[in-house]
Amino acid sequence: MKKAKDKVESAPAMDTAEFSPQDDAQREGPVGTLARGLSILDVLVGAPHPLGLAEVANAVGLEQSTTLRLLRALEDSRYIVRSAESKKYSLSPKALRPLPLLHPLEQLRREIATPLRELAWRIDKTVLLALYVAGERMVIDIAQGANTIHAYYDTWLTGPVHGTAAGKAYLMALDAQHRRALLGDEPLARFTPSTLTDYASLEADMALSQARGYAVAREESRIGIGALAANVKSWKGDAVGCVVATGHARDFGESNAERIGEEVKHAADLLRMQAPSLVAAAQYCGS
Repeated sequence: MKKAKDKVESAPAMDTAEFSPQDDAQREGPVGTLARGLSILDVLVGAPHPLGLAEVANAVGLEQSTTLRLLRALEDSRYIVRSAESKKYSLSPKALRPLPLLHPLEQLRREIATPLRELAWRIDKTVLLALYVAGERMVIDIAQGANTIHAYYDTWLTGPVHGTAAGKAYLMALDAQHRRALLGDEPLARFTPSTLTDYASLEADMALSQARGYAVAREESRIGIGALAANVKSWKGDAVGCVVATGHARDFGESNAERIGEEVKHAADLLRMQAPSLVAAAQYCGS
């Protein structure tokens, strides 16, 4: 799995004399404008309420005149809307829900809602389904039990691959060579005293995880947090995502983790039959 920079670095060398400084400015102009426009969208995504021009400009660090021009472009593209009464901006329905309601990912989210909720109540943990998208982990839906940790999950799980349950589940689906290519040289980054930072320990953990059918991460990326994940497989046997259970680290001792792990693994196996849209959703994500 090569990163984007690898592709750039391996590209054929080009004669820079072909391009003038004016060409550089012309190329960077649209890119800079796009980046500033996306930063405005990021601000509105994270805002708890609609924002005025001055608030947006202050948040992105731009002059109000520049910010206003970008806001108008985003409004013309229907990514944001402006209240006629308050004069404040918020994300549009197009930005908030870009996928059609009958899109495979939307259908999958509806199909898994009940199975996830039932699993969360059975094991009393926060439970989610993540799909693998080009090596990344995207949350489709989440359910919580009665006494679970009420953690906020972004739709993109960005925790360390070797220190989180979802990340380790993804690593389970790779061979050792691809794991090393993805993670790089050891020592691997350490986040807590329990983080696995050498390949001998990681490969031993992978062998155990593959044998029992689920991965466990106990305080490996955050102190006090434990999690467990089992891969969801297509009818061809390819891992297309994972079901993750998260809770207090104390709840993931060896005996309790085995009970939770069997429940999560069983739920992950059943999703192929409970969620007909899983195949189409996985294909859409490139799995």
